[in-house]
Amino acid sequence: MVKGVTPQGVVSSHGTAAMTGNRISTNSNFFGKGIAMLEDKRPTLDRMFASTSQRNDDGLRASYNISLLIAKSGKPHTIGEKLILPAVEEVLKTVLHKPASDIIKRIPLSNNTVERRIDEMSSDIESFLCNYLQTTHLSLQLDESTLPDNAALLLVYVRFIMNQGIYEELLFARTLITDTKGESVFHVLKDYFIEKAIPLSNIISVATDGAPAMTSCQENDVSTYVQHLNALYSDFESGCEDILTMVIPPWIINPYGDIEETNVIIQEELTELSTNEELKVQFKNGYQQFWLQNNIPVTYPVLWNIARNFLISFPSSYLLERGFSAVTNLLTKKKETDWTSLAEEIRLTLTKLTPNVDNLLLKHQDKAAHGDR
Repeated sequence: MVKGVTPQGVVSSHGTAAMTGNRISTNSNFFGKGIAMLEDKRPTLDRMFASTSQRNDDGLRASYNISLLIAKSGKPHTIGEKLILPAVEEVLKTVLHKPASDIIKRIPLSNNTVERRIDEMSSDIESFLCNYLQTTHLSLQLDESTLPDNAALLLVYVRFIMNQGIYEELLFARTLITDTKGESVFHVLKDYFIEKAIPLSNIISVATDGAPAMTSCQENDVSTYVQHLNALYSDFESGCEDILTMVIPPWIINPYGDIEETNVIIQEELTELSTNEELKVQFKNGYQQFWLQNNIPVTYPVLWNIARNFLISFPSSYLLERGFSAVTNLLTKKKETDWTSLAEEIRLTLTKLTPNVDNLLLKHQDKAAHGDR
């Protein structure tokens, strides 16, 4: 034994004395090879990076994914080259001790590239959304945001049911003149639905933001505030008249309660539903999740048609607030605003859907071969 050198060997689960016959033949491939062979088989960072970075589409995929993160964050597109790539380079060199140039050059993140990626991913989501809406019921919510050039941006949101969940998405955005009337807005909406082959008959309800702009009041006269509050009350009463007069059937909230229903067909389905113990277990998750179960529309079509309308007819104000915030943020960070591009970025900022990057990569294969990325 050499002084200062610790003996090393391969530990086997079989005892040394027991390594005879078949057990010796089982381990014969390891004799005389030891640590060198095991180290040769061990995966290393070099091999992992080589197998990863050599795939032609990895850098392009990273470019899409990072561009999506930039859009979600609302940061300027220049952050890709100015901060993200330098940060990635620093991690590769400092933490992983890897030369970063080969990897960095595979991830295009220039300002124009990020904008193209955002437009492509937004168009992909819009295409998927419109294709889905061609065959499902939906409700709409319209909102207007004022733009600096004395125009108005019409934001149209859609609420629908998909995969046992309720989704709210930005359907489209269009610029309008500030004195646009309701009839003109309807034509914009109708033209979009025709362009995307979405039947207007799929629309269950349309909500509009009819509240007037709030301005600060400088007068100290109490009567001014009283008049303002009275006007505000009247406006809300008028705008919410359909909600105030609406009667929601109690069986939608609790289909297992004591319910008096005059409609014979509804009564029959409710009676059948009340005996379905499997569905009753799901009711503990709430009435909304209860009605969104896959077998409800097939088993109880009459009940479903009524419940569905109530589930998607009331869009939340949360998406409107996020949309307004996104518009404001984008207006402050862009010096020259392309409103079409703005709408695409708003969609990515707000969406819960995921773009199909695999399809986008396929479309880029020919372009990448010619160096156009």
